[in-house]
Amino acid sequence: MNAHACLNASEFLPAMRGRQWAPTTRQAVHCLRVIDETDDVKTFVFTSPMDRMFCFSAGQYVLVHLNINAHAVTRSYSVSSPPTRPLDLQITVKRTLGGFVSNWLHDNLSVGDEIEIEGPLGSFNLEDLQYERPLFLSGGSGITPVMSMLRALTDRADDREIRFIHSAKTPADIIFRSELDALAARFPNVQVTCVCSQADIAWTGPTGRIDSEMLLSLVPDLQKRVVFACGPETYMKAARACLDAIGLAPSQYHQESFGGSSPRVELTSTITSSVRFVRSGISHICSTGETLLDAARQSGVYVPTACQQGVCGTCRIAKLSGEVAMDDLGGLTPEEKSANYVLACCSRPKGAVLLDL
Repeated sequence: MNAHACLNASEFLPAMRGRQWAPTTRQAVHCLRVIDETDDVKTFVFTSPMDRMFCFSAGQYVLVHLNINAHAVTRSYSVSSPPTRPLDLQITVKRTLGGFVSNWLHDNLSVGDEIEIEGPLGSFNLEDLQYERPLFLSGGSGITPVMSMLRALTDRADDREIRFIHSAKTPADIIFRSELDALAARFPNVQVTCVCSQADIAWTGPTGRIDSEMLLSLVPDLQKRVVFACGPETYMKAARACLDAIGLAPSQYHQESFGGSSPRVELTSTITSSVRFVRSGISHICSTGETLLDAARQSGVYVPTACQQGVCGTCRIAKLSGEVAMDDLGGLTPEEKSANYVLACCSRPKGAVLLDL
């Protein structure tokens, strides 16, 4: 019999809260299962060895801490499972060419292995954002956070008119394809469309790349919807350009970026740049092109970091004074930018910079 079966109503909720996973702390988890989604995508299912429940908002991510060849590495991965199923936590990882961590996970992480995760993190989620009449747009492995959102909404039998458009290279590359088909068949308020840039004659769905005309044909009431988008940098730029052309208000658009690297900002100035870590009492003269993260590592100042692409926001630091060239991929909210936060991984000082660190 379940340990909680004999609890009365007044005892049940406190007992459940006692099993909750402590948020924003580093936790050990066990790999329960590895699922092959496509030829180059796997889902890793984790459980807590302390029999705790995972608490997060649909769309958030966790930091995965690994020790590879005696080197400590950290990467951010969106949670693909929904918070409505709190007994396990899943991340879905695409193997990328030259991807140090993704290749290690695919080749080495097995059932029964223990790793550490930290989180949940991220403002791209259903709890912090309004989502009446949602439209989910995803490209490639960017499907993971919006799939968490879709699963959460359908688990709750939410009756909103949900539209989901996913772009993939070929039909074989569509992640969660059978589940997407099943959800659309089960819930009449859910409409799922997959778009392939390359397809054979057996494919009956849309072919090509999304554009304004395609989006409006699939979602005629798009201008009345709230859009949640996630995908590689090139996909995100294309999607945002389409939505801008349609006239979608910025307040109706939320995004999370996956993969790719932002272009390096060319610094041609001969001005000597320096970084002063005020609370640490350390100053550093920067080499040309050096990031704030580089400067911190050279100075022995610890800065937490994960994606190192300006996406996750883990390495944000308050800038007290000075200017930086920051080529981020959406890792800071407009409010954080207004408060003079910068991302250490993709910010390069322009002259003297003081940091609250």
